Amino acid sequence: MKPYELVIICDSLHLRTKDNWEQARLISYLIAQTNSKKKLKPTDIIKFEWDKTQDKKESSHTYTLDEVEKIKAVALEREKKLREQGII
Repeated sequence: MKPYELVIICDSLHLRTKDNWEQARLISYLIAQTNSKKKLKPTDIIKFEWDKTQDKKESSHTYTLDEVEKIKAVALEREKKLREQGII
């Protein structure tokens, strides 16, 4: 494992239990919604740290066709180098 891979893993360790927390929030939301007259959202029950990052991702940059073409070119170039090295 490379050091940069370890950093990525350590930064996302808290997401290991994300599914369990989301399930608990959904169950709590369903119970609260059935007992409430006003319209609720799951985030009204409890907000998690990853909710903030999802909001930021939704409002992220929209790519132009030129940017997409540049990204494709870089990806193809990297793929070619990896094939030459016999990695893929």
